[in-house]
Amino acid sequence: MLKTVLNMMAAQTGEALKAKQSFRALWYHEWANLFLKAFEPESRVVYTSLYAFPMEILAACDVVPFDFEIAGTLLAAADQGVPVMAEAEGRGYSTDLCSFHRVSLGAVFKNYFPEPDLLITTSFYCEGKAKANDVLACLLGKESLLLDVPQEVTRESLRYVETQLRRIAGRIAETAGHSFDEDRLKEAIRSSNRSRKATLKILDLLKHSPTPWNGSDLIGYSINGHLFDGYPTKEVLDNIIIEELQARIGAGKLRPERHRVYWFAWLPVYPSNLFEILRERQISVALCETYRMYWDEIDEESPFEGLALKCLRNPFIGPLARRFEGLNTLKHDYGFDSAILFSTPACRHSKTALRAMSDALAARDIPLLVVDMDIADPRAYAPEQVKTRLEAFSEMLDSRH
Repeated sequence: MLKTVLNMMAAQTGEALKAKQSFRALWYHEWANLFLKAFEPESRVVYTSLYAFPMEILAACDVVPFDFEIAGTLLAAADQGVPVMAEAEGRGYSTDLCSFHRVSLGAVFKNYFPEPDLLITTSFYCEGKAKANDVLACLLGKESLLLDVPQEVTRESLRYVETQLRRIAGRIAETAGHSFDEDRLKEAIRSSNRSRKATLKILDLLKHSPTPWNGSDLIGYSINGHLFDGYPTKEVLDNIIIEELQARIGAGKLRPERHRVYWFAWLPVYPSNLFEILRERQISVALCETYRMYWDEIDEESPFEGLALKCLRNPFIGPLARRFEGLNTLKHDYGFDSAILFSTPACRHSKTALRAMSDALAARDIPLLVVDMDIADPRAYAPEQVKTRLEAFSEMLDSRH
């Protein structure tokens, strides 16, 4: 089933690219083709958490990265998420588990995913992902590795993470059938640094009002765009984004906006009315927390240390206050007058953080709307309720001006 979805995605975006180059078409085209490569018999496939593990290391090896959570989004978007989740639920996996992981488990039971040679994830962002990784490793009889990242940035924690990254890099290279080549890692680091500079340019363009970028694409790319970190593809995509945003600003063909929001966490991957209603109410996403630049340019002569520091500085590690650092400056620079938290049930970054997040934003005079929707399971999705909440929020914002 996933392979069918990927083939359709590659074919449709390929035709679109023949007619006109566009960021969105190229993004989905490259994504589909990379995941399709994982199904090729000669490929060495590494399951990973592309939004957390340093993808530059995989870019330096002859392996194909595959993220079962991100693959699950494609099944959910193709209206196949529920029957796949039902397969996992029928085998005793509770609906209390994250729907991403139920989709992934069900897809493995149905043999929809390519077989991994190695599974790697991290201790941060999603604890459920680490457990799902272990479950899949047991089911498939494969090795599972965990990158453990402490909550504090110290000399000791930096060396601890760097040592793990070196060990994991060696294991990935062994899986690919060669020794690890640090020159290839340096090349990936150079590419990643160039993408970092491009991202800073994109962030500068996003300060423009009205916003030149679609909110759902911004949030989606801020997460799964990391699939290509360290690959030339990421540089190409980032530069096309810059060209498209500049062209939209130059032409003045931007959607009118009455309000600009700062977006917390994730977004639903199944069809919903969420962003349609935001457009209707002229509420745009000025910036999302997953598209902030929190790491420095990496020294290619000390690549493992630089990547370790990139992990340690992730705002989803440690105190919740990290997610609010610089928020006053961001509010000024991006001109947002409110915030939205997408709150999916099984995620501590949304559900558990809600009270503290609400208080922190109130102290900064930033109204917060909590959108309670599951990330991949549409069975509890209530479009009228979502519409009512968003319209009430919009009216409240109108009354403040």
